Amino acid sequence: MKSIFFTFFMGLALFACNKNTEVSADQVAVAFFDALYNQKDLDQALKYCTPRFAKEIKQFHTAKNVARRIFNMTFDSTTINAALADFKVREEFNTSGNLTILFTGDRNGKTYKEMKRIRLLKQGDTWLVDELLKDPS
Repeated sequence: MKSIFFTFFMGLALFACNKNTEVSADQVAVAFFDALYNQKDLDQALKYCTPRFAKEIKQFHTAKNVARRIFNMTFDSTTINAALADFKVREEFNTSGNLTILFTGDRNGKTYKEMKRIRLLKQGDTWLVDELLKDPS
């Protein structure tokens, strides 16, 4: 039920008639990962990517392969959140920024927590996922 509500809300936010409504970078990032991990819909996820990143992930043909091969994470279902620490960083950059995404997901009856960092670019009024960043060591 949460997934349906989230999808409806994101669709409404992204396609609202009011052109002054801007979707934030964290909303785009969460929608991208929701499409991959909860909806398991690669075509939906591609809508939130830059052309360069879309070309890279299309090579894997399915959302499951992208999740496993590029992001090295598999879940039966997951909750996705943008890390609060990155909000100020994004506000300082009008055209690009990095974002940490937190995942709490279930797989085979166990709960796992993961974190990934991504780079987003702003093209026009739209934020798009551009690349997966390496985990800090």
